[in-house]
Amino acid sequence: MRGPRRAALALFVALGCGGGAEGAVAKTLALLVGVSGYPELPADKQLKAPANDVRRMRLALQARGVAPGDMEVLADGVEGTAGSPTRAAILAGLERLAAAARKGDLVVFYASGHGTRQPSRTTLKADGLDQVFLPRDAAPPKPGGARPRFENTIDGPDFGARLDAIRSRGADVWFILDSCFSGSAARAVGDGVHDKKITLEDIGLSISSAMAPEKATVLADQAPALPPGAGRLTAFYASQPNETAREVALPPGAPPDRRVWGSIFTSALADVLQRAPALSYRQLMVETGRQLRADAAFQARQTPSFEGDGMDGPVPGGDTATALAGAAWRVGAGILHAGQIEGVEAGAVVALYDSAAQPADKPSGHAVVEEVEATRARLAALKPGCRQASARCPTVPGAAALATAAYARLARPAPQAAFTVSRPRPWPGSGAPDAAQEARLRQVFEAALAGPLKEGARLDDAAPAVVAWMTADGLRFMPDGLDPLAVEAGPHAAIPHGADADAAATVIARAVLRARQVSRLQALAATGAGRDLDVTMEARRFARDPETGHCAFKGSATAMPEDGHVAVCDKVRVAVENRSPRPVLAAVFFLDDAWNLLARRPSCPVGLTVSDRLEPGRRLVFEVPYHPRAIVPGRAPSTTNGVFVVGVPFIEGETDLPALCALAGFNDTAGLAARGEEEGGLDALLDGATRGGRLPLEAASLSFLFWPVSQPVKP
Repeated sequence: MRGPRRAALALFVALGCGGGAEGAVAKTLALLVGVSGYPELPADKQLKAPANDVRRMRLALQARGVAPGDMEVLADGVEGTAGSPTRAAILAGLERLAAAARKGDLVVFYASGHGTRQPSRTTLKADGLDQVFLPRDAAPPKPGGARPRFENTIDGPDFGARLDAIRSRGADVWFILDSCFSGSAARAVGDGVHDKKITLEDIGLSISSAMAPEKATVLADQAPALPPGAGRLTAFYASQPNETAREVALPPGAPPDRRVWGSIFTSALADVLQRAPALSYRQLMVETGRQLRADAAFQARQTPSFEGDGMDGPVPGGDTATALAGAAWRVGAGILHAGQIEGVEAGAVVALYDSAAQPADKPSGHAVVEEVEATRARLAALKPGCRQASARCPTVPGAAALATAAYARLARPAPQAAFTVSRPRPWPGSGAPDAAQEARLRQVFEAALAGPLKEGARLDDAAPAVVAWMTADGLRFMPDGLDPLAVEAGPHAAIPHGADADAAATVIARAVLRARQVSRLQALAATGAGRDLDVTMEARRFARDPETGHCAFKGSATAMPEDGHVAVCDKVRVAVENRSPRPVLAAVFFLDDAWNLLARRPSCPVGLTVSDRLEPGRRLVFEVPYHPRAIVPGRAPSTTNGVFVVGVPFIEGETDLPALCALAGFNDTAGLAARGEEEGGLDALLDGATRGGRLPLEAASLSFLFWPVSQPVKP
């Protein structure tokens, strides 16, 4: 599943938002849709908030510099509307945006109205249901129809094709959809509160006959590839498929004639847009979710969420050059919501911030990391004015800077790196380096330790974590105790003859940091942190056609012994099952021969989203087929592959979700190409500033499985 396109079609949970371009946005164009009246629906299905929602969003975008003449409105009851928000008018408006958009532009699409779920037109949906948006001319199913479906709806393919047309022109898309697709909550929830939804019963479909939606993605597997240079898209969602998006009359204590109706997500979103100038899209969603949870007047606990490959770009009208952007972790009650899994170490110093809009170079104070767990750490505030922990800079219990802190970013790594590496040793078998290569490798290795690895590793020849083995084509960093004549396992730093010294030092540093990360993940998994996910694997052997050499992966197979080595035409099957009573956000990373962690779920750089949650009792399966080209010759008869699985509890109302794509931040160039993400530089990796690198949850299920792979030996 492609990351950017996946977001383009996952538009139906309740609200979607698109991403910002890397460079300056030439122009911002917007289409704002609000559907309050539904002539074909009964009186109790009419809405009151969408007209005001459009007004709020128009003011918020104007406050951020969007020209009124660049915003088109399709909303009943709103001054300046270009027409009625019918299906044809909405889709035609998107097509006009595609014709007008240019490379570097940002296109904003916002819609507020009813949403529902109805029987799917295809067989690709696991739950048998499509999530759809209802324009003004939506009509209920006709009596006696074979399948109860609304007429004149807008679904994923309708939106997706038009968004792709915009992005294909090089423009970014910010897609916002405030509607709901729940089929279980009651409509009457109190005075001044109204659910924005059509239930399954409303269309004659029994709720017991429909499965809970497994994902929000619509036909994503059929998505065509976008051309090179296509724009980015990020989607915000107002609620989950099994939640209710609400409109409320505010303020709740005022007389009815003094109240103003509004959708609670849009109200919070517009407020944050107007009061926080410098935000990334990711921070905008986090701050909006915080306001929803903090404001009792909303009388609801919706779970806004997001998808897309532009989450860390700047929201229009704000400059994130001096803001925290994606480099910040959340802080609450003295707890840093990031831990060992992200490289946080005891003794590290973090800068504290009260707001996501606070300039990065003007923190409120500093704190030292005192205790670290897998996914969080305990902080202690430093004396005001101090930027490092020392005798002159003691900790201050109850310091105001820590009490009010909402975000933190790494200011200084831990003083002593626990990870150790040996001095380079010549490979004992075939492929050992010649004298000139050996001298070159020793030189660049020393340069890496003195430069980019100065805070990341230290020498230890007696009992190193990894041994640096020199080969004719570079350095292989293998766990201490492995026999290089029997197995070749660990990160490889390719150093060709004539390589630039600085570039070679960077490649070595990447490999060492990758080894350190895998070592840390192994240790965390060994502690048995969390038990929500059950991870199992099996390998099966398939036949090979003697004439073509192809593997018959669609044919019958035989089970392999548990102690066997995976070989050509074998397939490894990993199953992940949620055995807990709660939904879990599950991520799967494949560990290749060079110990790159390649994301198989989520699709990086989009990252983990609420649509990736695994419901109780559900399981996902991930397969690794070893076709003839998958196994290449090495310097020993075997190597290792593996899979790392992370599961974190899905918490309703939580929007700051783990961005586990940061685990791929130390990948080599092959790994970077596989995940399709540009690297922010080695310094960013060393100081913890990987984009979105945080895991802001309190518990995690961690599993690391390895398997041996037979490989031919290079002559």
